[in-house]
Amino acid sequence: MKRPHWRKMTWVVILWSTLILVWAIAGGSSAATHTKAECAHETLVSVKACEEAANVGTGLGVAVILAIGFVGFVFFSLIWFMTRPKGRECPVCGENVKRGRTACSDCGHDFAAALAVI
Repeated sequence: MKRPHWRKMTWVVILWSTLILVWAIAGGSSAATHTKAECAHETLVSVKACEEAANVGTGLGVAVILAIGFVGFVFFSLIWFMTRPKGRECPVCGENVKRGRTACSDCGHDFAAALAVI
């Protein structure tokens, strides 16, 4: 069984999305552990107001992380789209055959006849 071959930019898009997701989750969850301890020492405002302000800050931070992730995702997706192969691989000889051609110029494999058999 032949394994699917993914392009390098496919891996870049997947890794970027994973990185942003992990960063957003870590940023959102780490702030919850620090707010109660930090707000307990606050004397100018109430503990509840301090926690609410920290939650708003966390939400804004996660929103900025997701915005950066979206911009990067669009950027990498455009590169992925622009670098797609301009042909297909011949199953017989492995040469690159331009789109629109029905036969391989090297070995003569007929793509139309192979589709008729399937």
